[in-house]
Amino acid sequence: MVKATWGLQAVLAIHILRLAVGILIVRLVYPLFFTASPLVIELTDRLIVLTLVLWKIRDTRGDLGALGLSLHNLGQNILKGLAGGLALLFISLYSERLYTTMLLVSPTQHPIVAQVQAALSWQQLIIPLFLAGVAAPVTEEILYRLFTFLPLKDRWGLWGGALFSAAIFALFHFNAYWLVEMIIVGIGFALLYFWTGSLITSIAAHSVINTSKIVMMYLGVSLI
Repeated sequence: MVKATWGLQAVLAIHILRLAVGILIVRLVYPLFFTASPLVIELTDRLIVLTLVLWKIRDTRGDLGALGLSLHNLGQNILKGLAGGLALLFISLYSERLYTTMLLVSPTQHPIVAQVQAALSWQQLIIPLFLAGVAAPVTEEILYRLFTFLPLKDRWGLWGGALFSAAIFALFHFNAYWLVEMIIVGIGFALLYFWTGSLITSIAAHSVINTSKIVMMYLGVSLI
């Protein structure tokens, strides 16, 4: 796999900038004009992530195709992602139930979860499915796997990079309930990305997990 053209300082800077710019726009700019809905806030964060990461990669002359954002062997990579995503889905559900049983804790309500639980028809799932099944997998895999995992791997090796990037992935979701589960799944995403050399694979796997959980919640299937 190709090495990152940026270093760990750039990773730290982008993560801090993401938070700072997001707070500035959502807390200071938007209130001057309108009250931002959860959808607007979520999309704003996704656009900030893409803008900052793609700017830094371009600034360091990184090649997106070589870094795994290529349509080469697209079908094959999607199939690998679907298979990997199904395996990680079962691991995710099992770890979540084990975590809940052992620690006797309940998940904190997430805005998307609330939308799904309040949905009365499939049409009302369009926005949650887009946010969780498309927007989140694309932006989070670009940020946490492509941009964060690669320089960590270059510094501490495959398993060190996978573990540290997964920990960052979990911590930035600011939810202790999902911490262990997201670290485990995040390691899986990183390994899929590394072994296939394609970010499409980890994006597809990420999408499988998020989409499956939304459909399961809508159908009333317990996740814990």
